[in-house]
Amino acid sequence: MSYFRRIEVGEAVLTTFLVGKLRMKTSEIVRPGTELPPGVSLDDVNDLPVYSAHIAIGKASIVIDPCDYEALLQVDASVKVPGYTPPPPLLDQMAQAGIGRAKITHVILTHFHSDHIIGSTLKEANGKYVPAFPSARYYLGAADWNSADVQAALKENPEYANTLGVLNSSKMLSLLERPVEIVPGLIVVPMPGESPGHQIVRVTSKGRVLYCIGDLFHEPMDVADPRIMSEWNDPVANLRSRDLFLVEASVNHALVVAGHMGVGRILRSPTSYGWKEA
Repeated sequence: MSYFRRIEVGEAVLTTFLVGKLRMKTSEIVRPGTELPPGVSLDDVNDLPVYSAHIAIGKASIVIDPCDYEALLQVDASVKVPGYTPPPPLLDQMAQAGIGRAKITHVILTHFHSDHIIGSTLKEANGKYVPAFPSARYYLGAADWNSADVQAALKENPEYANTLGVLNSSKMLSLLERPVEIVPGLIVVPMPGESPGHQIVRVTSKGRVLYCIGDLFHEPMDVADPRIMSEWNDPVANLRSRDLFLVEASVNHALVVAGHMGVGRILRSPTSYGWKEA
C-alpha cells in the first residue's frame, strides 16, 4: 500500500506523504467560547492526519514540514491513536517515491510546532542528532525563532535543541522576515497567526498555482468559518492571514496542501468559502 501521492502542477511535481494521525478532541484545537457548526461538539474526537510534502521544480528538490511520526509520539504520547498502524516513516516513503534525502536542496518549515519540524533531523547510532537532509538549506520564519517560546524551548526542551538547535549550530538554518523567492517559481510568504512566524509556500508553473499552507487551517470547518481557531493563535493576525489567503486561493483556483487536511481546493460561494478534497 502506498501512502504517498504525486501530482503534476505545471512543470512542478508535488508529492504528499501521509506520515500518521493525531487523536485530539475538538476542545483541544478550538478556542474556548467559539461558536461551532451544527453537529460539532467540543467533546468530538478527531484523528487528524499529518502530511509532509515534497516539491520538485526546476533543479530544486524541496521538502516541506518533515515529520518523524514515531519521534513525535515519543514527545507527546497523548495524541497516539489506539490500535492505529502508521504508514512507513517519511524517509522510507521518500525512498520508495525515488526521492533521495541526500539530494534535497531546500527544507521549508512552515512554523515551529513539533509535528512540522521533528523530522528535520535524525538520531544516529551514537545518539547524535544531525540534519536529515545534509545538502539542504532550511528555512524558518524569523518571528518564530525570535519568539520567547522558541528561545526558551531551545534551552529547556531536548525536542527543540535536537531539531532547530542542531540546524542552527550546523549553520544550515535561514530565518525569513518577508516574502522570498527560494527558487524560480517558488515563494515563501509570511502568514502569521498560527505562530508569530508562520509561513506558506506558493508555487506557480505554466499558469497553475499550488500552495502548501502548513496550519493556516486545521480542519474544513475553519475554512467555512475562519473565526474558528485555536487558543494559541493570534486571533487578529490569523484572521487577517486567512482572509487574504482565501481570496487569493479561490481566485487562482489553486491546489492546496494543508498539514492536517491533505490536498484540496478553496471554493467560494456568495456567502462563504469551503474546502473540497482534490
